[in-house]
Parts: sequence; structure tokens; C-alpha cells
Amino acid sequence: MTNKSLKQFLERKLRKSFSDFLVFEEGIDVSVQIEFEKMTLKFLNKADEQKTAEESEAILYDTESSIEDKKFALIELSLTGDVKAYRVIERFKNNCKNELAKWAILAFQRSRANVEHVLSDNSKIYISSGLGGSGNSLRYFFVMSSNNKKNFTDFQKDLLKKEIEFALQNNKGITEKITFYGYFVSIICLVPIQISLDSILKSILNEVKNFGNFISDEVIATNTEIFSEEKIIKLINHDPDIEEEIKLSEENAAALDFFNLNEDVSDFFDEDFDDDDFDDEDFDDDDFEDDDDDFF
Repeated sequence: MTNKSLKQFLERKLRKSFSDFLVFEEGIDVSVQIEFEKMTLKFLNKADEQKTAEESEAILYDTESSIEDKKFALIELSLTGDVKAYRVIERFKNNCKNELAKWAILAFQRSRANVEHVLSDNSKIYISSGLGGSGNSLRYFFVMSSNNKKNFTDFQKDLLKKEIEFALQNNKGITEKITFYGYFVSIICLVPIQISLDSILKSILNEVKNFGNFISDEVIATNTEIFSEEKIIKLINHDPDIEEEIKLSEENAAALDFFNLNEDVSDFFDEDFDDDDFDDEDFDDDDFEDDDDDFF
């Protein structure tokens, strides 16, 4: 989903200002988040009696319980909006070092949101992404490269660093890390959810080009993962296998947006979706294709 359409959907359907949105700090692989959402839907469709927080906690620490049973226990605890269940998840998360660690973080995030919704008249809406974020800002990773793969000069490095930091600061963003690798540079940053990363990137390119045509128009940008140097090189060289991998990752992220928005609206309005909730005005085919905000 594009940055613009996501913003419009959230504002219209949830009737919340962007000060009411918070991004979870911990970044979790999109594939794990997708699995969590699918198992949550599966759990909600089961007709089993609800377990107490103590019963679910016992499953978490039972060496005979399967990983799947423990995942369902964490899901059930996360959905209750009960402070006792929240504390159970918190204790488990703080001591979990195995394959359930990321699952426990997701359960903790959801439980925190549900507890606040139960206790507050004006609860926040929480957003989870592959790279996490802070406050109402999402964390992004983007890469800029030189034309003709020529190594940046010291002047060009200094110019890029200053323009990147200025553009982010001018849009209430935060530069977390800038790393130069010969002919390309990677940036980790925080950008408010109501600000288009695309507009920031274009402003950087336009300013840098005032000092010479040494920067490429092709920019790699994502909020799903931090790419290794090897993967970045393959992306710059348009390796078809890596590009397909990234495309699938972005499609998963779009699917996750759908899962989370579906759930959030149901929670806040206590009603099921009908076909009108997702008509052409809200979603079209372009919302789930590569766009300038993700990869160009």
C-alpha cells in the first residue's frame, strides 16, 4: 500500500489524528508477522473455551507443550486486554531466547495495545513493521549510489551526508546511521508516518545534483529489512533473483497492512467488515504493486 493511500485509509476509517498513532520500537521480520496474524485468525475461529492467564502461562513453561501450543497460548494471552495476561507475556518475553523470542515480542506488542484500549478512553493505534520505529515514526533503510559506479570523493561524501541529514531534519525525521561503501551509501533513519519518504529522497537528489551529476536516480528504500552489502550490490546490478525476493517481501508487507487494518477497524468499531469497507476507493491494484515509496 502506498504511503498516501495508507494515510488516507487510516484517517478516514479510524478517524484518528496522527498524534494518536505509535510505532512499536522492535522490528520483526514480516514473514513472522504474517504467520502471527494467520494463526490469530485461526485461533479466533476455534470454539474452544477461553483459558485463564495461569493456564496459558503453564503451557508456556511446560517442556512437553509443542511450539505451536505455546504460540497459541501467547496469542490468547495477547487478545484478552487483561493486565495479568500482559505481565505473563512480559515475563516470558524477557527470558525467552529460543525460536519463540520474536513471537513473544509480537504478543507483547498486541497485549500492550489491547490493555491500553481497555483502560483508556482515547487509546493509541499501534503500528508494527519489519524495522520497527519510535513514537509516530517508521524506521527506513535506503541506499543511494553513484553514476557509473565510481567511488564517492571526500567532497561528495561530505555533501551527501549534509544533504541527507538536512532533508530528514527538515521533515522532522532522524538520521540514525550513514555508512559509505565506495560507490554507494546506506542510511538508516526515522520518518514520521505522515511524511512521504519519496518526497525526502527526491529533495536529496535534487539538492545534490546542483553540485554535479554524480548521483544515480535509482534509490533502494524499504522498511522491512536492513540489506547486507552483498545484497545491496546485487540490487544495484539488478540481479533478477534478489529483485524477485524483494518484490515478494514487499508484497508480504502489503498483505500485513491489510491484516492489521482489518483487525484494528474491527476492534475500534466492534463490527465486521463488509464489501463496502474495501471498495475501489480504498484499494486498487496499484496499492499492492511496487511504488516509489518502497523500491525504485
